[in-house]
Amino acid sequence: MVFANADKDLKMIVVNCDCGCDEEIHIKRYVDEDLPNDYYITISEGKFYSLQGGVLHRIGHRLKCIWRAIRGKEYLLCDINIKEEQIDELIKNLEEIKKN
Repeated sequence: MVFANADKDLKMIVVNCDCGCDEEIHIKRYVDEDLPNDYYITISEGKFYSLQGGVLHRIGHRLKCIWRAIRGKEYLLCDINIKEEQIDELIKNLEEIKKN
């Protein structure tokens, strides 16, 4: 699901995963003459699903990610599932956030 706001000082798009896991991508742009036109992308993970594996599972997963980062390999933080019909809406909102 794709959400966009209509605030004049902050333009933001929130993309929720369609599988129900509470993972999201936030794309923000602050509209201010004093600030540069930078975009901020945040990936968040839902607390319910992130805490389901137990302590040892979470520690093992984080150590595996750290080890892959040390070795210079890519690692997967999370997947976001977006339905095909929502891609056009996301593209339209990304073009809108770019405008002043």
